[in-house]
Amino acid sequence: MKVTVTARHISNNQDPEKLKSYALKKSKRIERYLKSDVDACDVKFVLSSEKFRDTAEISISSRNLKATSSFETTDMYTAIDSAIDIIINQLKKETDKKIKAKRRNGAKNKEGTAQTRYNASETGFGSFTNIRVQKLPPKPMTVEEASLQLQVSDANFVTFRNSASDNMNVLYIDDRGQITLIEP
Repeated sequence: MKVTVTARHISNNQDPEKLKSYALKKSKRIERYLKSDVDACDVKFVLSSEKFRDTAEISISSRNLKATSSFETTDMYTAIDSAIDIIINQLKKETDKKIKAKRRNGAKNKEGTAQTRYNASETGFGSFTNIRVQKLPPKPMTVEEASLQLQVSDANFVTFRNSASDNMNVLYIDDRGQITLIEP
């Protein structure tokens, strides 16, 4: 994590070097929410003062994330603390979104579309290099529903659990264009 601190128009009663060291010390709170070892991340502090207003602006830019915060008050230290709190809330919200998306995708994969690839050495099939296993949805279908599913999809076949017999069936379109049902 690369941190740069810029001080603009700081008045004489505030030491710019103390403010910079304070901002660097407080940037450690941000570092815990950024994955600094995965990709390079730039954190920029801009501390400025105009008349009675002290403003702290923080901008974070990395490959996956861009966030900014700004806070204005009469005390520079309070402005830095508040801007850091705002940016931490943004980072927490972003990481929560990513975690929820991963959980949702993981639940979808477990339900019915989980796919696994096996190598030939693992399965014992000699000439096949990759075998893709696709799990079927647990919901049974009638032959009519499977026929509709076959017409909607781009595939030439549909495997399904027949709701009438509770057996696995295959419905496919042969070379002549006829729909054929295979039952065990």
